[in-house]
Amino acid sequence: MQAPDVGVTETPAVSVAGFASFVGTLAGVVVLIGVLLAFDLFLARIDSRESARHATSEYETGLALLARGDPAAAAEHFSAALVIERDNVNYALALGEAQRRDGKASEAEATLEPLLERAGNDGAVNFAMARVLAGEGRVTESKSYFHRAIYGHWGADSLARRAEARFALIDLLVARGGGRDLLAELLPLEDVPADSLELRMRMGRWFLLAGSPARAANMFREVLRRAPRNGDAFAGMGEAALAQGNFRTAHADFSEAIDLLPPDTVLATRLALVDTLLSLDPTARGIDAPERIVRGRALIGRLLAAVDACAKTPPGQTVGAARSVLADTSAAVSSTNAAVDSLTTLASELWTSYAGSCPASASDPVLRLLALRLSQ
Repeated sequence: MQAPDVGVTETPAVSVAGFASFVGTLAGVVVLIGVLLAFDLFLARIDSRESARHATSEYETGLALLARGDPAAAAEHFSAALVIERDNVNYALALGEAQRRDGKASEAEATLEPLLERAGNDGAVNFAMARVLAGEGRVTESKSYFHRAIYGHWGADSLARRAEARFALIDLLVARGGGRDLLAELLPLEDVPADSLELRMRMGRWFLLAGSPARAANMFREVLRRAPRNGDAFAGMGEAALAQGNFRTAHADFSEAIDLLPPDTVLATRLALVDTLLSLDPTARGIDAPERIVRGRALIGRLLAAVDACAKTPPGQTVGAARSVLADTSAAVSSTNAAVDSLTTLASELWTSYAGSCPASASDPVLRLLALRLSQ
């Protein structure tokens, strides 16, 4: 008789079945979690798209209001767009621009500063800050930001945007009277395309303000090569010639401008000024020594009157010499070249030492331009 197998059970089979059931349940749970997660992400994407659409709508409404000249209302919509998308640079730039136009420079500056901290080399951000500071009269600071904009990073339209920033800086410097800073900004633009007549006209006027009449004349001359009857270009040539002490050339250019343009009192005044200069210039061609003496003495008399009108000017050696010359009637009949040279030298010294620093005389275009002529 065979003994029964003690200890043999069905437990392993049951365990395997239970484990399989557990794995199946776990897999179902994982699948369910994945489905729920995917659905949650789907909802999040929908919400994100809706938020982005809402932000875009606020931004576009702000742009429309800004275009209609309502920066205060535009700023509210830009702010709403920026609350939704805090990192959107375009929304922040638009908000800063609306604040600037609304006269809230400090708020605009506060809006733009975080952008500069994140993207200090961004051309658009620096350009926006430059205009804010310029509007506050902080010219030195704004010039720095304008330069960062000009040489900063832009997108695909970088050439146009850099030019826009440079022209904005030029406008600022022009409004402040030009000078060397203006000339420094104009020199990179000197090679103007041949067909840009309007830009050449603007460049010519700017070069005059920058104290570079020779470059101004080059711009106006190129305009006349393509448009020989451009009266404004002739007027510009006249101003350039006048600034260089070429009075006869200026007279011819202003006369041509008057013939080509409608009646213009400004041009008539400029031509009358040139006539006065030509009648007083002791260095003019075609006059004899006695006439030069008469003109030289008249110029010294006019300079002395300007010096006397300047209360801050103390008497000095040059002033004394000038008075002695006018008092010496015998010198009036001298017609030697040495006498002429002595008079013109004295007149130049009188201007340099006294009259040129006196506001009343410095504002006299006749004295200023004759002094320039004598210094050449």
